[in-house]
Amino acid sequence: MRMVLTMRLITIILFALGWISSAAAESPAAGATVAAAKAGFVKEQAISGARKLIGWKDDHFFVAKQDASIDEVDHAGRKVLALQAKDSKGSLILKQAEAAAVADGIIYVADSENSQIAMFSVAGKYQGSFGAKRGGFFGGNAGVELSSPQGVAIHEGIVYVADTGNGKVQLFGSNGVFLATLEIDSSPDNKDAAEKKLPYKLSEPTDIAISGRGEIYVLDANDGLIKVYSLNGKYLKHLPANGKALAFSLAAEGVYVADKDSLIVQRFDYRDNVTYSFGAKGEGRGLFKSISGLVAGRDSQVYVGDSKKGTANIFRAEAGVALETVPRPASRISVKVLSVIPVSVSKMAWNGKDTIYAVDTEKESIVILKNGVAAGEIKVKDLRPIAVAVDKSGALWALDKNNLRVVKLDESGTILGSIGSKGSKKGQLDDPTDLAIASNGDIYIADRGNNWVQVFNSEGGFVKAVTKGMTAELDEPSAIALDPQDNLYVLDKGRNTVTAFSARGEALAEFGKGRGGAADLVKPVALMATQDEVFVLDSNQVRVFSTQGEYRRSFSARGSAPGELDEPLAIAAKDSTTFLISERGNKRVQSFATLYKPPVPEQFAAQGAVHAVELRWAATALPYIKQYQVYRSGSAGAGFVRIGSSQNNQYVDQGLGGDEQYYYRIAAESYDGFEGASSGAVQGTAQKFSPPVLEKVEVEPTPWQIKMSWKPVDPQYLGAYLIYQKEGETYTKIGEASVPEYTSASLKPDSRYTFYISTLSTDNVESEKFAVTASTLPFNKAPLEIDVLKLSDIFSNTYKLYEDNGVGRIRLTNNTDKIINSIKVSFVLKNVMDYPTEIKIEQILPGKSEEITLKAVFNNTILTISEDSSVQALIEASYYENGAQVVYGKNSTVKVYDKHRLTWDERGRYAAFITPKDPPILNFVRSVATQYPDAKDPAQMAAVVFDALGVAGLTYLADPTNPYQVSSGKTDVVDYIQYPRETMRRKSGDCDDLVAIYSASLEGLGIYTLVVEVPGHMFMMFSTGIDADADGYTNNDLYVIHKDKLWIPVETTIVGSSFIKAWELGAANYYKWKDKGLTILDVHEAWSTFKPASLPESSQATLDVSVKQIDKKFPGDLVSVLKISSQTKIRNHLRAIEKNPADMDAHLQAAIVLARLGDSSEALKYFDKIVAVEPKNAAALNNRGNIFMLQGDYAAAQKNYLAATLSNPEDAEIWVNLAKSYKAVRNMKKAKESFVKASKLDPSVKNKYKALSLELLNAL
Repeated sequence: MRMVLTMRLITIILFALGWISSAAAESPAAGATVAAAKAGFVKEQAISGARKLIGWKDDHFFVAKQDASIDEVDHAGRKVLALQAKDSKGSLILKQAEAAAVADGIIYVADSENSQIAMFSVAGKYQGSFGAKRGGFFGGNAGVELSSPQGVAIHEGIVYVADTGNGKVQLFGSNGVFLATLEIDSSPDNKDAAEKKLPYKLSEPTDIAISGRGEIYVLDANDGLIKVYSLNGKYLKHLPANGKALAFSLAAEGVYVADKDSLIVQRFDYRDNVTYSFGAKGEGRGLFKSISGLVAGRDSQVYVGDSKKGTANIFRAEAGVALETVPRPASRISVKVLSVIPVSVSKMAWNGKDTIYAVDTEKESIVILKNGVAAGEIKVKDLRPIAVAVDKSGALWALDKNNLRVVKLDESGTILGSIGSKGSKKGQLDDPTDLAIASNGDIYIADRGNNWVQVFNSEGGFVKAVTKGMTAELDEPSAIALDPQDNLYVLDKGRNTVTAFSARGEALAEFGKGRGGAADLVKPVALMATQDEVFVLDSNQVRVFSTQGEYRRSFSARGSAPGELDEPLAIAAKDSTTFLISERGNKRVQSFATLYKPPVPEQFAAQGAVHAVELRWAATALPYIKQYQVYRSGSAGAGFVRIGSSQNNQYVDQGLGGDEQYYYRIAAESYDGFEGASSGAVQGTAQKFSPPVLEKVEVEPTPWQIKMSWKPVDPQYLGAYLIYQKEGETYTKIGEASVPEYTSASLKPDSRYTFYISTLSTDNVESEKFAVTASTLPFNKAPLEIDVLKLSDIFSNTYKLYEDNGVGRIRLTNNTDKIINSIKVSFVLKNVMDYPTEIKIEQILPGKSEEITLKAVFNNTILTISEDSSVQALIEASYYENGAQVVYGKNSTVKVYDKHRLTWDERGRYAAFITPKDPPILNFVRSVATQYPDAKDPAQMAAVVFDALGVAGLTYLADPTNPYQVSSGKTDVVDYIQYPRETMRRKSGDCDDLVAIYSASLEGLGIYTLVVEVPGHMFMMFSTGIDADADGYTNNDLYVIHKDKLWIPVETTIVGSSFIKAWELGAANYYKWKDKGLTILDVHEAWSTFKPASLPESSQATLDVSVKQIDKKFPGDLVSVLKISSQTKIRNHLRAIEKNPADMDAHLQAAIVLARLGDSSEALKYFDKIVAVEPKNAAALNNRGNIFMLQGDYAAAQKNYLAATLSNPEDAEIWVNLAKSYKAVRNMKKAKESFVKASKLDPSVKNKYKALSLELLNAL
């Protein structure tokens, strides 16, 4: 609901005082008497420099000051905001502010001396004015002129002005569009008041306010009465009954009235009863020497101005009963200006998107208006447009006065089609004046020369002619309009009437003449039709009728201000609420919006439902209705409270008390937020929930109990399900349930029982009983039943896995009618388990079950099983009953596979066969590795191991029974895998056996491996530890990039060939199958579940392979690997050298990498180049010395170290290296001298090289 602060919902204060700044008076004058009052006196507040307190907003007040400015002040008198005092020309905006009201962010101020209403933003900025001769936002000659207005109020988008000098109440739109004079004198509803000689007329209205229910309160200073009117001007009542009012203020709880003579303030409720009074003439606290106005603010605070004291007295009143705002009366419709376009045009048409087409009769062109400006022009030779229209597709049509035709145009002016010709026959035109297009594409043309309206289809074919209205032939049809239903409205200028026709051409209504008053047209020039209204442009104003011709309202007046009209020419609709008017006098187009107040919804009815009331009403076609507000009360006359809203024509009020009556009203709300009149009250009674009889009950019997279940009823209203048994004619309740099932326990086996089930609702209504007959089962099961759900075969190579994951599951079921407590379950596999595993269960309820995982802890003998064997499994469950142990058992058989077996359904199980810590493998690998102390690179070590396995005689031999290429693709086939120690002993194996031994060997050296599987084959790859470059370098696919490292794939089945060949073939296989089913098994991740097998101790001899044997069989293999690794590791340094051959740092880094890899000769080349370019490069000289030391050329080493010390004598490490070189040739004296020098440069070298220090520093 739109919450609008009615213009001074609380009446403004009428201070006419010259206050001075002083402290608030807190103590009464001596001898003063204080009148009894029901409002507690709070304090007196002085306000400096004020002339008059003129209005109220939130918790602040507007004060008109002596210099004609206005301040917004708080309760303590502090200025919060100053309204703009002067306009852009430096002139005072206000001269004599009398009243202020606030709504929708605008402050409206009544200025009696300027006879206008000025508007300000809530930030204090001037927004324009209206009502005076120069009224309007930007000045002009107003057709309606205010005279000394002293009051202003806002109600639902309408500004109500107490026009004191004219003795009237004038109504304006929210930004100054004149709407009407309140119809007090002309209202037929006031005829009875006139006959009774009631004081219904206004003489000198000085203040005005609107109640929350839309009643207009006006203070008439002439007779001192506050006169109350309906929104249409009907006189309702006046107050006070005795005395004369000096000031008044509206509050939610009533009307505060100050008496002119006694200065007593009385509060009337909205039934005109005096609820209490306070104050009186006097000098003391809470008394007044004068009353210059009063305001009832928030929180029951009342402010009384006293001009003679120069103070405002503040009271806190007792809370009262607030005015009920429902039902709401029908409110008036308002109009506001949206924009002004300075262009001189006549008839217009809107394309439904962003463009207005308008006729410029002087230039004989069509103007294109967009975004408020002329954006273009359509001008066609020999075309004189006088009217335009847009069809449903957006195409433009123009009525051509020169050629008496209608043409279809594009925006370039090209004629796309033409209809009509000169003449008086059907399909011909004589003096066409207007054009309209129906939703089906039919074209309507008003022809004043032939006195008819002709209709053509979009292809130009004649459809029909409309010639006669309700009572006479058309005389001078000058303008036409179509509503959204394609009903036709014809303005007959010759007869000053409007005739409505159906889409079929039948005359429906005629209006505009003969009814008298505002309903009669004077000089109509154009018209427009909406869903339910017809707008007629007539004599500088717009008259609005219903589509049946009932006069509804008028608005605007002659003038040049926005919202005023001067010689209007045409009116055109944009949508359901906005429209355009063009003017000749002001040479402009104005855009307006109608602020509709929706009508009362029709056919409103209520229907009781379960704990709810269903509301329905007639659907509406009015496009400006957004939603409906719904109100409820416990009585028909009062107490209605909003409970919700609906965007369609129905609403369900749920969660109500059963069998209770409620009353409802609804009101439609527009998209602008205005709520229309409330409907009449309708009554609805919420029903209690009467639960239905159960339809069907499912029965699950056991020997000791019967479980019954059924379809649930609505849980929202369920109280309980009641279960009965019957003895004779008497029902005995044996239980109740909150869920749709019930179990009757402790029954006898093989017995018949009958139960009766009913439903009790939350409203205490019980359904009929439903009979259920069932029998318990005979007792032929064990009291504690053991069911084996799953018992898996066991792979001995992963026997530790079963300690956590278990070998299967069983289910224990309590088949008795009693709880079985403290159940112990034991499980054992004979011969392979030393002790049974035990599980304890606290209890199993009658008829319930528990599922248990059977875990197994195997002994080491399981690894000695050489053939697949069947082992007996014994499962026992025991408990004590009456002090005696009761035991139930279950036997089953499990197959235990020997340690070489696996199935490929869980491929990670293969990792258990990779045993890097198995002594036969570890001893072999270490015996080989120790023979290659210079092989420090993973690739070199991998090559050494692979070649050593070849020298040892290992070969590839496919499994004759289940080769890998067959078994790996069948997850249910049990495959045979050798452990690496067995492959080494047998010197042959399938691809999976060879991957296992090679991977185990490398893992034993700390090299990370992965298993690679492709369809029908397995190989492996290992990590080089080299970071992959961002450019994806793989050395022509020799390497594989995995997890940002370079890996080397190896084809193990060609063991016996060189490592380089196995590398090349492994890489080729990898890239062949990369996107065709290749998968990778991470051995380390798999080990977290399938740990390497712990095999029995072995007396297997370590294979003896020597360096000579390897070098003889695979000459140059290790060197090739070294070269490939070297080039890969120094790749980035080589690129830097290629880019800058003088980059000696890149040379140095490359040489260091080569030296560390053991490629001394290649490293020496780089160091030599550096020394050739930079003879004093200490780093290069020192590293050359290191290489010579490794080669045993100690003299050359000394020479390079000495040269390095000369280049960098402060580097302690170089002196240490020099000491080592002297020590190597037993020159202990020079060795000691060099080390002492190093120690002086860096004392920490003594600890870093502790052995060398002890040997040299203690030498003589």
